[in-house]
Amino acid sequence: MRVSETSTYVSRSAHNRKPSQILFSSFVRVFCALVAAGLPTLIGCAASPGGSVGSSRGGDGVHFSLGMLTPSSPNVSFGKVTIGTSTAQLVSLKNTGGTNVRISSVSVSGDGFSVSGGSNMTLTPDQSVTISVNFSAAGEGLAQGTVSVSSNASNNLLTIDVTATGVQATKHSVTLSWQPSTSIVTGYFVYRGPSASSLSKLTNRVEKSISYTDRSVATGETYVYAVTSVDSKSTESEGSDPVTVTIPAD
Repeated sequence: MRVSETSTYVSRSAHNRKPSQILFSSFVRVFCALVAAGLPTLIGCAASPGGSVGSSRGGDGVHFSLGMLTPSSPNVSFGKVTIGTSTAQLVSLKNTGGTNVRISSVSVSGDGFSVSGGSNMTLTPDQSVTISVNFSAAGEGLAQGTVSVSSNASNNLLTIDVTATGVQATKHSVTLSWQPSTSIVTGYFVYRGPSASSLSKLTNRVEKSISYTDRSVATGETYVYAVTSVDSKSTESEGSDPVTVTIPAD
């Protein structure tokens, strides 16, 4: 009964309008009546002059939030990196919008920088992907670059600035040692960073021993280290208590 009454109202009030407008308006009102009948939580329906239709609890149309990529950090700084060595930092990209985001490519510019992960994948709302931003120091001085993430998100070209400074090798090194795990493990991963909240793997190689020497430290820098164990299924443990080391200034 509600649908037929709505259709009659449209036909009487639309005699001065174009046929396409009459058909669209009739469809919208009938559709909204059906939706409201089936979904009592929907209070109102509205059609825009351009032909769009929406529903809202306030009666002025549902506003669908487009997908948006939000990085865990707006920039990446590697600090001082000894020439001839490599390091990496992880960055999380999260879809903080309301629709799926398709990431088509992740790339980076700048000498010595590279990036892996994240390309050709779809993120649902609240889903994240982790990319690895890498730097290999080939010469002395400041290096700058930009990570570019192309997608169909509302911010369809997300950029993240990256910097690093290549420095000459020093005579210093840091030797770490730890107690072996009480579980059955295949080895250990060593993490390093400027703070306990921003650690990244020194290498992707599993260390078989219970010690590690870091020869890529720079004069005057402070480093934080932690160690995890890994089993035969590549499952990592929680990190050890962090250790802070300051390299003497020459």
